[in-house]
Amino acid sequence: MVDDDARSERTKDAEPDRRQQDREQGPLDVLGRSTLVGGLAALPPPPTAPPAAAPLRPRPGPPGSRQDRARATTPPAPRSAPEDGALPSVFLEKVDEPAAPARAEKPAKSGRNGASEKREKQEAPPQEPEDQSSSPESTITLWGGMQSGKSTLLAALSRAVQDPLYGKWTIYPDDHASQKFLGDLARLLYRERKFPNATLTEQRPVRFTLAGDLTGTRYSRAGRRLFRRGAERARDLTEFKVTVRDLPGEAFDLRSQTGAAYGSRLIKDLGAARAMVYVVDPVREWQVNGDDGPVTKDARQNADFFTEVLGGVATEINMRRERQGNFLPHSIAVCLAKFDDDRVFRFACEQGNVRVNPRTGQPEVMDAKRLFDGLCNAFPHGSLREIQQQIEQFFAPERVGYFVCSAVGFWVDPDRGFDFENPYLINHVEDSVRFVAPPRPVNVLEPFLFLRGFGPTQS
Repeated sequence: MVDDDARSERTKDAEPDRRQQDREQGPLDVLGRSTLVGGLAALPPPPTAPPAAAPLRPRPGPPGSRQDRARATTPPAPRSAPEDGALPSVFLEKVDEPAAPARAEKPAKSGRNGASEKREKQEAPPQEPEDQSSSPESTITLWGGMQSGKSTLLAALSRAVQDPLYGKWTIYPDDHASQKFLGDLARLLYRERKFPNATLTEQRPVRFTLAGDLTGTRYSRAGRRLFRRGAERARDLTEFKVTVRDLPGEAFDLRSQTGAAYGSRLIKDLGAARAMVYVVDPVREWQVNGDDGPVTKDARQNADFFTEVLGGVATEINMRRERQGNFLPHSIAVCLAKFDDDRVFRFACEQGNVRVNPRTGQPEVMDAKRLFDGLCNAFPHGSLREIQQQIEQFFAPERVGYFVCSAVGFWVDPDRGFDFENPYLINHVEDSVRFVAPPRPVNVLEPFLFLRGFGPTQS
């Protein structure tokens, strides 16, 4: 009698694979990108089962004709749509991905070799998944107006990476011109102990890579992973590129002659990047909007170097169809620079927003966003409020971080520690500025770490 024994081996193997495919894909996978286009309306009607044929009687013949008699039997009826409305598995097959061949199960090893291999797998450290956020291809651009402290911030970065709080970091210039530029800035700041000169002409783009090991720090992501007992903790390595086009600060004022010359290229560079460090100069608010009125001939405010540039970037992104809903695809770290200036430092102290870091002995701001909002309220006719509104309008909240930075730092007496009555490292000598000790940067590296997904959003 011909029944299950006459069924071919291929039919037996195909049934479990089809049922497993139905369970994995589910009835709604037809709406995915790689499935048949058009959804339910584009699907052909399910096949109907043909009427059952009468079973054939076996004919006498030689033993070798048993397979011929098996083919003459009635084939199994095609699968029809289930009662719960699920689609047949044949309609859920992906059309742009070839089906993976069935993998034969490897027999388990026994004996000494199998035991040793199992022990090696347990002792080996787990492989970390590749993190796209650590890709060195993404760039961070530096943005700020005239005399906002962009060059000084770059100069301080070479010393900030040596702080063990952030792990072990190294700066690798991408070309010799970038190495010379960064080396000259560091020499001015730490050897000659004076500020870098203002950038008056366009320089070649500065490109360098920040490579760090965050293992064991509070910025490490590996601390949230589970490791097997006896396994060595995997190192948490990351690196990213920083690209800075060292333009005069006036280039960010698109209404100026310099801004008209460099504006289009500047906007394209900012539009192509996905992360930016925007340097705000709070001292300019006192110089322009203070009680004594403008104290300099240049009465431009921070928004004059921000508003039109951001509008150009938004237009560029919209033309490229790269908007993400109502927001730009960028992340931005807003840095309030010059925390060591007397006006900024005293204002933060009056807020009750300053504490002394017991590790470094230097003061730091507890809530950077609160200091920024306080400055907006302190200068109602200033431009910081305008910048605040535009940041909230164009950037997603989770992609905005506020930081208070100082490329110079404060004076900390080796014996008595920090003195609020004499906090400053700067000493004015014959119309020039000198530092009484080598600068000690405050929160200079944190904005870059935030843009790579590490650490808190506020300093």
